[in-house]
Amino acid sequence: MTVRRRSIPASFALALYEYLDQHGVDTDQLLPVPRPPQDTLLNADMPIDLWRQLLECAAEHLNDPLLGLHLGQTVIPRHAGVLGYVIMASQNLGEAIAHFHHYQRLIYDVTPLIVRENDSAMELVWDAEHGRPGPLVDETAVTALVNFFRRLTFSGLVPQRVDFINPTPANIEAYTDYFGCPVRFEQPETVISVSADTVAHPLQTSDPAMLTMLEAQADALLARLPLESPLVDDVRRRIGRLLSEQQLDIATVAASMGVSTRTLQRQLAREGTSFLNEVAAVRREMAERYLRETNLGLVDIALVLGYSEHSAFTRSFVRWTGMTPNEFRQQGRRD
Repeated sequence: MTVRRRSIPASFALALYEYLDQHGVDTDQLLPVPRPPQDTLLNADMPIDLWRQLLECAAEHLNDPLLGLHLGQTVIPRHAGVLGYVIMASQNLGEAIAHFHHYQRLIYDVTPLIVRENDSAMELVWDAEHGRPGPLVDETAVTALVNFFRRLTFSGLVPQRVDFINPTPANIEAYTDYFGCPVRFEQPETVISVSADTVAHPLQTSDPAMLTMLEAQADALLARLPLESPLVDDVRRRIGRLLSEQQLDIATVAASMGVSTRTLQRQLAREGTSFLNEVAAVRREMAERYLRETNLGLVDIALVLGYSEHSAFTRSFVRWTGMTPNEFRQQGRRD
């Protein structure tokens, strides 16, 4: 079944510690977890919620709401481990993006990347259905990727458009100044759109022989990760769209997929799961997100998740997490 670790490698988080060093900040005193070692393994996971917490802590200490923009510009290939070097050794930007698409789970195992192409552009797209890690997480990642592309091609590379799913910040000019293109917020997807001409641009660091060896390393790392299942991912997306409707059941989801209820039950069983397990997984993920990222009351959250009364939601949440929704929300605020 789909097992997204919802994590980044500790090697990527190391960029934040080095950034704070440059600003004279004692990271041992400021941050709640010790600095990752320089030789940390790429698969040494850091949960995405902890990464967000570290970024928020640093942004508050530095009084810098634009930390994502500033930190992202300091990320270099070693922070991305073998994936960074695979991208560097690619022939052109299009091949580099294809490699990033294939190996993204090594660096960002949270939201799957979708690549859309037409005659004029290539779009890198991350939807909101797999969660919203938060503005600082998104802005650091998108800035790092654009900065990486500029380092490998030419410093004047300008995307056609950048979209974020997060709320509009107070200083939108800082984003348009850095990206050099229209930047939109509160969009349904996070998007980096690059022109077809730019995609064909050769990389200064291309090395076909080295690429073959690096791909073998990346393939070995990818093989160690939990397996993905397009079926379970599809079912979860459909559950998420239907949750607020009181008639959510397997028959409705199966019909929307063009299969019978029994067929879907068999398919899920082969993936080691069931429809009820997936409903619970989606409800838990959405509940934690609403409690962490919004001020919605428990009654409203219960309704959005398809519960007829909030007491049933509370019982389910205690079963999932061992704490009540209010306790979970208060813990998140303390963190």
